[in-house]
Amino acid sequence: MHLYIEKPGFVEAIAMLFMASGKLVKNYSLLIRYFEVLTQIGIDRSLSVPTSSDIEFVVNLIKEQNVSLLDALSMLMRRFIPRVNAEAARRAFEEVYGEKVDDLVAVDMVAKDLAGWTLEIAENMGLIKIDTSILR
Repeated sequence: MHLYIEKPGFVEAIAMLFMASGKLVKNYSLLIRYFEVLTQIGIDRSLSVPTSSDIEFVVNLIKEQNVSLLDALSMLMRRFIPRVNAEAARRAFEEVYGEKVDDLVAVDMVAKDLAGWTLEIAENMGLIKIDTSILR
């Protein structure tokens, strides 16, 4: 019997993304690598992870304020930008995509994926319904 072991942190990263559905974030490689880089540079990953407050925020936007999915994604993205570490985001982006980018682009990309993941979590908890037809 052969046991295949992924690189350290990979299984933990996948477990952390447990409520991810892939409905909005089609590829979680950037977020997984971002969290790995945070660990490598000694920064607490929990600062960037969606919280119950983020979930409440999005539910309020969609259910009570009747905000569209695209607007909710944009508002969540702005909420995450200050919580994304620029160095880790840039390193993760460059490693995953093989392209050099400035910190602002990398932070926006990580924040966008965090926002999408938050919406997926809220849907998986049965709190909202994501209609992706508007995104096609």
